[in-house]
Amino acid sequence: MAGIYIHIPYCSQKCIYCNFYSIATKKSKDNYIRAIIKEIEKRNTYLSTPIKTLYFGGGTPTCLNKEQITQIIFVLKENLDLSLLEEATIEANPEDANPEFLEHLLNLGFNRISYGIQSFNDDDLKLLNRRHNSKTAINAIELSRKVGFSNISFDLMFNLPNMTLEKWEKNLEKAIELNPEHISCYSLTLEEGTMLDKLVNKKVISLPYENESIIQFNKTKSYLEQVGFEHYEISNYCKPGFKSKHNSSYWRAEEYLGLGASAHSFNISSRSWNPENIEEYISNINNNIPPFTEILSEEDKYNEYIMLSLRTKEGIAEKYIENNFPQYLPHFKRQKEKAKDLFKNPWLLNDRIALELMI
Repeated sequence: MAGIYIHIPYCSQKCIYCNFYSIATKKSKDNYIRAIIKEIEKRNTYLSTPIKTLYFGGGTPTCLNKEQITQIIFVLKENLDLSLLEEATIEANPEDANPEFLEHLLNLGFNRISYGIQSFNDDDLKLLNRRHNSKTAINAIELSRKVGFSNISFDLMFNLPNMTLEKWEKNLEKAIELNPEHISCYSLTLEEGTMLDKLVNKKVISLPYENESIIQFNKTKSYLEQVGFEHYEISNYCKPGFKSKHNSSYWRAEEYLGLGASAHSFNISSRSWNPENIEEYISNINNNIPPFTEILSEEDKYNEYIMLSLRTKEGIAEKYIENNFPQYLPHFKRQKEKAKDLFKNPWLLNDRIALELMI
């Protein structure tokens, strides 16, 4: 199974916590679209297994208009075999949701939509510099259902400044009222260089203590499991049968082709990535400069398997290590025994466990 990721690095405004490559601009995006089209045509033989998932991420993919998204989909279908596609996701901002646009996405073949809601509290949204409010978010979700989306996901964030457990519980309750198939719940983290980082360093705002974040994480897990959601990855919850197939392929170390500025690709033996700069990316494509590439050693592959597997409900399979990395099996068994106390709480201690088990 393989996936395709398209990175759309544009936003109407930059959220204070975001460290993904994106820029806030209203300038023309046509040159970028042309570069993505060229890259599709150049790299259409990269994958060796059937394509099962497609993901438009960002940034905000719905910053593009209908014609631009259609253009990309048309060229994908012209150059790659999408006949076995099972899941096509597009990330969206609630402000961009209207019946005509959503119906167009469905007609293009998108069968899953993922909204960056973050909170149903307007004070939180203003602080995060989101351009929607809670009413707009609710309307977008309800409208998506009405036009025919049967697989709706959205992101929420806990550990926000001034967030109490009671406020977080209200977010979860509102989320369940809206009846999504999938919810991603992330703890707000301080990423170097973001506006949030600057505000915290200047003591303009402060984040909750770590123990409050842990309490909110545990509440998320217990509440969502109680109402029938499966906690299948450290930050992801779904109704039965609605795991994100695309993201799950990352955690299973399956092939994927990433297109666009800053996008990464993986074909088992190597990893490649495009520059984190729109102008440099366009120039590279136009001048036939290939992506940066790293050949992965067996040690790299083993370490990546450990890191990714610890994020999932299934965890690490010793049999998989025995079959694929037999040279590291003694190390794994030895370190696993040393780290056995950490495995009592693997969700919260996965980073520490990974450090113990990696080479």
